[in-house]
Amino acid sequence: MRRTLLPVAALALVAALSGCVTITAPTDDPEPVASGQPTVSTGVADDETADPAPSAAPDTPGAPATLRALTCEQLKTAALGNGSERYNGYAEPIPLVDGMWSGEDGTVVHMQQPCAIGDLTGDEAADALVPVLMDGGGTGKFWQIVMYGNIDGRPVYVTMVDIGDRTPVESVSISSRRATVVYLTRPEDASAAEVAVRRTAVYQLSGSRLVEVSHTDTPYTP
Repeated sequence: MRRTLLPVAALALVAALSGCVTITAPTDDPEPVASGQPTVSTGVADDETADPAPSAAPDTPGAPATLRALTCEQLKTAALGNGSERYNGYAEPIPLVDGMWSGEDGTVVHMQQPCAIGDLTGDEAADALVPVLMDGGGTGKFWQIVMYGNIDGRPVYVTMVDIGDRTPVESVSISSRRATVVYLTRPEDASAAEVAVRRTAVYQLSGSRLVEVSHTDTPYTP
């Protein structure tokens, strides 16, 4: 009995004096957690792998696409007229090159400034409005307002409004789905060479036509 207790007592005495040895009961865990390192539960079993956080899909079905506005620069290479809406009676659309076109009959079509960008159709995609001057080679210089719709960021001819002979456009703008055009004109009894009125006309799209809804006139002196 003494031979059994003496070694145990001696070991206990050495442990108490040194403070460096900790005697613990054996466990079945093959890899005990080191002292000072707490165990953290992940909520995932050992045979499971946690999925990474899902990333947002770049193209979510049903998400609205970005509506790219037209630019005035795009109009310089657009066409005047289309299959259903002719430009000034021309059977085929007129292709513009750098904003101009010359016909075999001597007619010259020249896109003018300024251009206006804004929504006229109500689809929140900004359309375009631009003055166009048609010169047939004689004294007549016919001014028109041309509208282009926005189809996937491309200008597509919609319609044209003829505002008269030698009636230069000063400004165009688009707001609240209406187009405002300021141009010079004349009283009905004045000669074609005379301009004495500054007209501010407001247009609204009705079907495929720009319809004037109102205008105001003020005197103009060259």
